[in-house]
Parts: sequence; structure tokens; C-alpha cells
Amino acid sequence: MTPERLFFALWPDAATRATLAQRVPQWTTGLDGRLQRPDLWHVTLEFIGAVDTQRRAALIAAADRVRLPVCELAFDRCEHWRKARVVCLVASVTPEPLARFVARLRAAVATVGVEPEVRPYQPHVTLARKVRTATDVPVAPALVWPATGFALVRSRSDPAGSRYEPLHWWNGVSRGGRETRDSR
Repeated sequence: MTPERLFFALWPDAATRATLAQRVPQWTTGLDGRLQRPDLWHVTLEFIGAVDTQRRAALIAAADRVRLPVCELAFDRCEHWRKARVVCLVASVTPEPLARFVARLRAAVATVGVEPEVRPYQPHVTLARKVRTATDVPVAPALVWPATGFALVRSRSDPAGSRYEPLHWWNGVSRGGRETRDSR
């Protein structure tokens, strides 16, 4: 079987996605890049990369051992990351419970032979790609994203662009905004 590209992410509930859809135009109007589709908005917790189905099962079991504390992210800046050529909604401050969770998630994936990210964790939502020029702007009021659950997500490329498919959920809200039971 072909390896899958996977990552762990916070997925927006229906209310957060609706708020984003309402507010994103004020930060992205006139950009020279390609806007991300609303169904692609997420906050990456840990990028995994290409893995086979056996490793996917091990990642799910590893993530079963960590619990996301309920907290909120306050996205308060819209930044142009020139090297990556993206415009992102950024949380200037990572809530301490989320930072601890990401550290535990990274440690858990390392136990199954996945090399975790070594850069400091920076919560962000990619709003546009292939952006050559943009100005960083404050976001006021901050966009509040409740972190109530997370997912293991598969990334697929097709002619229309990327598609993200949540494969497994932990304590929180599904892609459709329905409450889900903890998968443990």
C-alpha cells in the first residue's frame, strides 16, 4: 500500500469555521496568492509525514495516551511568512496547556519511531499560499479558537489541490461540528 501523509491537528468546530469564513476576507483581500479553501483550515499540532497503515495504527495508539486539555487559542496577528510564501493567522501566545500537550504528543509519536518536530511550536492557520507580498496586520479583536479535540488527518493531493481527511478523533468535535465521544 502507498504511504499516507499524516498530521495531527486541531479541527475547527462549525462555529469557529463560520467565524473564520466571516473574518478571513478582511485579512486576505487583494493578496497575490491562492486562498486556502475553508474546508482546509486547521491548526497543525504535529506533522508526521509519509507512513504506512501499520505505522498509522501505532500513531493512533500513541495518541491515545495523551489528552488534550480544553483551552482557547487567541489568534491575534495575520502574518506573511516570506520564505514559505504563505499568509497565516497566528497566535502570538501559545497557551501553556497546549504547549505541554504538543510536547507530550511529540514524545508519544517518538515512541513509535516517528521523528518529532524540533522547532518551537507556533499555532497558526494558513489562509493563503504562493503569496509574494503582503503586510502583517494585527487581528482585533483576536479570533478565539476553542481547542476541545484533535484529529489524525490524511493529506492527499489531486488536480484541484490538497484535500485533508480526518481519520481519527480524540475528545472533541467532528469535522461536521457534531460532538464525538473520546475515541479511547
